Amino acid sequence: MNSRADAEPGFEEVAGRALAGLLGASHLVKPGELARAVAEAARPLGVSSAQVYLADLEQRSLVPLPAADGQAEQAQETLPIDSTLAGRAFQAVALQSVRSGPDCQLWIPLVDGAERLGVLALTVADASEASLVRYRTLAALAGMIIGAKGGYSDTYPQVQRSRRMALQAELVWALLPPLTFATERVLVCGTLEPAYEAGGDAFDYALLGDHMHVSIFDAIGHNLTAGLLASVSLASCRSTRRAGGSLADIVAGADHAIARQFGEGRFVTALLCDLDLTSGLLSWIPCGHPPPLLVRGNRTVRELDRRPQPPLGLACLPGLQGDRMNDDQEPALPCTERLEPGDRVILYTDGVTEGRATDGTPFGLRRLADFIIGHSATGLPAAETMRRLNHEIVDYQHGRLRDDATAVLVEWEPGHVRPRLFRS
Repeated sequence: MNSRADAEPGFEEVAGRALAGLLGASHLVKPGELARAVAEAARPLGVSSAQVYLADLEQRSLVPLPAADGQAEQAQETLPIDSTLAGRAFQAVALQSVRSGPDCQLWIPLVDGAERLGVLALTVADASEASLVRYRTLAALAGMIIGAKGGYSDTYPQVQRSRRMALQAELVWALLPPLTFATERVLVCGTLEPAYEAGGDAFDYALLGDHMHVSIFDAIGHNLTAGLLASVSLASCRSTRRAGGSLADIVAGADHAIARQFGEGRFVTALLCDLDLTSGLLSWIPCGHPPPLLVRGNRTVRELDRRPQPPLGLACLPGLQGDRMNDDQEPALPCTERLEPGDRVILYTDGVTEGRATDGTPFGLRRLADFIIGHSATGLPAAETMRRLNHEIVDYQHGRLRDDATAVLVEWEPGHVRPRLFRS
């Protein structure tokens, strides 16, 4: 039986007009009207209904995006990620489908770059391979629109939250980059808990030419001041980095910023890294922070332990390493390690490894490494491994974290990154 795409010579033109129509409408469409705009644009392709679902902040559920009038299309329910077909599409970044009478229900991952946003639910008459390609393209465009509009609307954050966020967490989340980023040469995935109360932890990354900067921060305290400390650290590092500064310059600049703003007794532990994507040379400066963890070939695990510098905000105080506010002060020297293709480096805060079960047993470094190795072998995307790690950390402590828990996975030359991120 011929599909509609095969039977109608003008179908490619119709599909092109549908996508162009959605792109044109996207400039003025309200965030809450996106599902309706997708449905209208895709109607000529045989789509009878469309619904956008966004992953909640803790990535446990897929929440339907309300329409402009505040009501979800057809009163759709929130869907658990771990026990539904829609959740499977999100986890594996792979289209899922189920036939219901003459129609077919599709669940298509919504991504912005490599960042998983949620899923697009489509009810279609034609589920031929040629049509599925066009539906995926439609979902890709919808993901880009969500990513573009998320910065100037509260619609998406409201959908993604199940309760009010603490002020310090609001500060930190506003500065964090997307949880996932990937190119053919490098993949970065981060996670942060407790999502609604986090304040002392933060992470950052940035690609410039053939270099990837990755950093992780852990500020003293668990209150608004801790959130301010983490935010100032992150902002200072970005300011120095964007001005062309080296890792040593970044450390010195953050020392100055924290000491001058907060004075003695306030500090931030940090791990500041630079990865040369051409050579695989990893350089880092540990500032009172746990060392990076190297995973190689799902077998070799070791800490890249080196003598650390003092935490940010303390190194410039008299009586430690001299006053770094003096331009004549010797800069911190980076540590280095040559990576091999496929190597993974894990950055983490002590809230991950020191989190304790009810019997007092700490989560530990070995449990962290074993989790990464075991779940990576399943073939799921790295972002899914980190999502599950995040839940494992929270569940290990029965949801009562005593400290922020943050982890960042960096993989150099991941190999087959496109199939792992975008499965058919």
